[in-house]
Amino acid sequence: MWVDQDLTIEGLGTGVAPARTRRRPGTPVGSALGWVRDRLATTPGRLVLVSILVVVGAVCFGAIATGAEQSRERAAKSASSQTEPLLSQAASLYTALSDANATEATALLSGGLEPPTKRARYLADIGIATNALSELTREAGTSASAPLDTIANQLPVYSGLVENARANSRQGFPIGAAYLRAAVVVSTTKMLPAADRVYRTEAQRLDDDYRTGTATSSLITFIAASVAALILLLVAQRYVARISRRILNIGMLVATVAVAAIAVWGVIGLTSEQNSLSTAQQHGSDAAEVPSAAAVLLSRAQGDLSLTLVNRGTDETDALDFMAVERALPPLTRELSVLSRRTGATAAANRFDADYASYQAKAAQIQGLQKSGNLKDALALEPATATISDRLSSDLGGQVGAAQRRFTRAAADATSSLDGLAFAIPVITVLAALAALLGLRQRINEYR
Repeated sequence: MWVDQDLTIEGLGTGVAPARTRRRPGTPVGSALGWVRDRLATTPGRLVLVSILVVVGAVCFGAIATGAEQSRERAAKSASSQTEPLLSQAASLYTALSDANATEATALLSGGLEPPTKRARYLADIGIATNALSELTREAGTSASAPLDTIANQLPVYSGLVENARANSRQGFPIGAAYLRAAVVVSTTKMLPAADRVYRTEAQRLDDDYRTGTATSSLITFIAASVAALILLLVAQRYVARISRRILNIGMLVATVAVAAIAVWGVIGLTSEQNSLSTAQQHGSDAAEVPSAAAVLLSRAQGDLSLTLVNRGTDETDALDFMAVERALPPLTRELSVLSRRTGATAAANRFDADYASYQAKAAQIQGLQKSGNLKDALALEPATATISDRLSSDLGGQVGAAQRRFTRAAADATSSLDGLAFAIPVITVLAALAALLGLRQRINEYR
């Protein structure tokens, strides 16, 4: 009995699988996807996929973690070595220009040759302003170039008017007061507003660095990237342990420990940097800003008081400005007292409060005498207010210096907290990826 080979027998279970259709090499995407599916159907193929995922995960973790660390490090270093020093120079520029006005007005009040100490202080103020202007012109950004040019152009004009005022006052000519008034106008309408714009620009740049350097988002991003990398490694180890019947894979274990170590180091470093930079802001630059502003207003008040007397009661502008400054000072002095006590400078706060109360009493007495036409007694009392004003300025300068020293220490702690991380993150990430690949390679080789 025979069966034709062309016939098909249906309904009989022969147990023989139909022959697999062979795919032609070089066919389009379908063949590539089929090859991938075939590979993933095997244990070595799945291990290769795990290796690829581990490498991609390591690259992503290294890039994200390095970016988060670098943004913090750049902000901390910028605040420490650039924006805060420039803000300090801007404050020095403003304070020196304001103090020069007050000093020269007081020096020329009595007529004739001004006291040598006043002359020396005025020249010192001009020197400080010139040095600060040079530093700011060299280092500040383009946003501050216009006001800096204004100050650079007007400072020689101001100095020339002051010298004319001195020369005429020494000879007893009344026009000396007119030259001094013209110098004050140049300072108050051109130089000081420009200096204020420079200060505000640098303060904004420093504030931007503080926000970046203490941003919680960068810390959260670093933690999220670390957790994702560790989860990927742990899941990969569990899969390898399940298919290989081995509990531990040395390469994967080393990779996990390395990533965990760099994650802990990074979190500690970023947290420490954030705390130190916040301290630098609160106890350093912010604590320096308030006494700097108080020093400017006090010198402005003393200048207004002296100029009112120089003009022998014919000046209404400076008297009105003096009253405006007197209204602005009390809130600032209260804030100054709070800051001083917060930073432990209780004795300095008490001394300042007592001196400021004495200054207010003397200034009110001078104003009363001047309004009543008793210029002689007002002129006799003015040196007492100048002495108290000098003492207040010196005390405020000491507080500014102490605040800047606190900033320097805290900013140094902030930058040192991140030392080594910029190098360690990519290096340890690469080593962890290599260790994981070696561990997975051992399992892949077992199937050959």
